[in-house]
Amino acid sequence: MKLWRMSYFWHEPYWLPRNVTWPEVPSKFADLLVPIYLAIPLVIIRIIWESTVGVTYLYFRTNAYASRKNITLLGCMWEHMTGGFASLSRAKKILECFWRFSYYTFAFLYGLYVMIDASWLYDVKQCWIGYPFHPVPNTIWWYYMIETGFYYSLLIGSYFDVRRSDFWQLMVHHVITIFLLSSSWTINFVRVGTLILLSHDVSDVFLEGGKLVRYDAHNKNMTNFMFVLFFTSWVLTRLIYYPFVVIRSAVTEAAALIQPDYVIWDMGLSPPYAPRLIVFALIALFFLHIFWTFIILRIAIRTTTGGQAKDVRSDSDSDYDEEEMARRERTRLLKKKKNKVSPVTDHDDSDEEEEAKADGKARHRRAPRKE
Repeated sequence: MKLWRMSYFWHEPYWLPRNVTWPEVPSKFADLLVPIYLAIPLVIIRIIWESTVGVTYLYFRTNAYASRKNITLLGCMWEHMTGGFASLSRAKKILECFWRFSYYTFAFLYGLYVMIDASWLYDVKQCWIGYPFHPVPNTIWWYYMIETGFYYSLLIGSYFDVRRSDFWQLMVHHVITIFLLSSSWTINFVRVGTLILLSHDVSDVFLEGGKLVRYDAHNKNMTNFMFVLFFTSWVLTRLIYYPFVVIRSAVTEAAALIQPDYVIWDMGLSPPYAPRLIVFALIALFFLHIFWTFIILRIAIRTTTGGQAKDVRSDSDSDYDEEEMARRERTRLLKKKKNKVSPVTDHDDSDEEEEAKADGKARHRRAPRKE
């Protein structure tokens, strides 16, 4: 019975164009075990990368460790590697950003390298012509496996990463992305999958790069400039290229090239079902882009009204806000300076503070009102 159910589930007409069998498809479903195996190594690589290169960047370029004057660079590295990666500190939040920036930069450059001569990069219709018999070169194979493994690693990392206000939307995004990558690999929709990966990674590079610039104590004036670059890339890739090139081609051109009598919008769900489900998932991903666009517009409004571009998803994370950390550091330094000038007992300190507060209130009450 179980064998019959499995054979029914993998019945070719549900997945593939008419008269095509699984052995004829170049991409193999068994390969999708590789991204799962890669997820844990990617998490380990992330922790090592954050603890070495990332902590070094933070130590010299930000004030993440400013309140800890006696800690050394090696001490910071060891601390992060031995549990700091699961903390809720400001340094941890910046290092998350540093890892994503590093990965997306690598993924975009590698994707560009493996696809620079790909015909479908310049003509999306080539994603459907000759489908599903497109060969998968080794470079594309690794590109797909690493990208899918990265999103599995993000799901694992969500257990120890700082939670933001759009946590669940991000989880949905990761699940949809893994579903799209896995299902597209299964039926050899690899060409359109690579286009989606490449176009999404470029805006993520500017997004995470902009955050790093904001945290960098030496490059504050670059924050708004980086935000403009990010917003421009976001609009071009996710609101123009993705819906009007990729989705448009999938909806209007793919069906006839996949199977002459195939209709994407057939509510009777005539087979094959898998291509139709993938197209619907592409549209669902676009709606998530619209949701995040509203968040980005909030940042744009804040920037144009004189503020600094900031990740509004972290509004609720006041404990890690830059201004809050700076205020705490100023308070600590003032207290330290006061104790050096007039050392007294803790009891006397509290008495003096109470008297100062009372004094201040009295002066406030006696202050003449300005006419």
